[in-house]
Amino acid sequence: MESAGAIIFLPRDESGISLMLEDLLFDPAALWLSEALSAAGVDRYLAVCPDGDRERVAACFPANTEIVTTGAEDASETLMNFLRSLDGRVIVITKPVQISFEAARRLLSKSPSGPIDNKETGVCRVNAAALASALEGDLDFEAALQETAEPMCSRSIWFQEAVPIASGWSGRIQAEYTARVHGAMRLSEAGVRIMDPNTVYVGPQVMVGPGSLLLPGTILRGKTTIGSGCEIGPNSMIRDCTIGEGVTVNASQLNESSVEGGTTIGPFAYIRPNCHVGREVKVGDFVELKNSTIGDGTKISHLTYVGDSDVGGKVNFGCGTVTVNYDGTSKFRTVIGDRAFIGCNTNLVAPVQIGEGAYTAAGSTITGDVPADSLAIARSVQVNKKQWAAKRRSRRK
Repeated sequence: MESAGAIIFLPRDESGISLMLEDLLFDPAALWLSEALSAAGVDRYLAVCPDGDRERVAACFPANTEIVTTGAEDASETLMNFLRSLDGRVIVITKPVQISFEAARRLLSKSPSGPIDNKETGVCRVNAAALASALEGDLDFEAALQETAEPMCSRSIWFQEAVPIASGWSGRIQAEYTARVHGAMRLSEAGVRIMDPNTVYVGPQVMVGPGSLLLPGTILRGKTTIGSGCEIGPNSMIRDCTIGEGVTVNASQLNESSVEGGTTIGPFAYIRPNCHVGREVKVGDFVELKNSTIGDGTKISHLTYVGDSDVGGKVNFGCGTVTVNYDGTSKFRTVIGDRAFIGCNTNLVAPVQIGEGAYTAAGSTITGDVPADSLAIARSVQVNKKQWAAKRRSRRK
């Protein structure tokens, strides 16, 4: 499949809205379009948009995209230079549309399938040099497209598999539905098992390895990459994360973090940004991680908060552990060495270090460093007052 260029027009409608910059699921329509075209072989882009949209448009296309402002004095010159720099085909899109990854591949193939001569979508394929030559004459851009679009059966190729994006609520419903279907189908074609495509939502930049299973209620957003053999869901959301192979995420949320292979997360876990979770880690129910590194083989089974911490490998967290990282004005870090054992209901008041192989007694509030292979006990001595309860009951009678 040969590479190609694309010229994308991103106009605003009568109400002043750029439909291509409106979100479909969680990403702008322009990002869906650019990801589909790039996957099909487009490697050069020229985007034409109003001056106020330049920054948002740039975020939707590759870094080398040329952006020209509608009506700018140098717009025609920029367009001509772009066409002359191409060797072969150029895709021209003049209206707000949505194109699936599969449809984009067909659009760039030698013989696109489907009906032709339908200009409602505003998508066509032309020879770059021929379009440049036509524009050097007296033809306006639309007329030049009509004249130079590649012939097929003595007629011009206008691509009908694109889905127009219409303004208004009904248009958004159709566009969002199409985006959801496109996202699920793209992963299915790559060997991902999706139990119910109607309840899985996948963004245009998400990559999932073959053999992974997506259960109902799964939402994959942003630049998320998931390895092979994973099980995600049910009811899980992952945003801008890198997930290794063989990871299980059950009814949990992960954000801007990385998780290495063989780790189990959830149910009801919450991983906040800037976390790195090692291999074969257990992050169990009602566990929250924030800005922390977790070493290989560590177990954080339930009801625990680990924030601003550097945790070694094969550490065991007892139920109810809290790293107390905030004193009201500043954040501090907790460091826990390999193979440490943190007893249930331990408060680790940062900044504090727990040495390798050290233990903390259940119910302790640790405010000082604990040497390696030591036991820290920081709780009141138990006092039993005999017959206290009986005497109290007697007084009340």
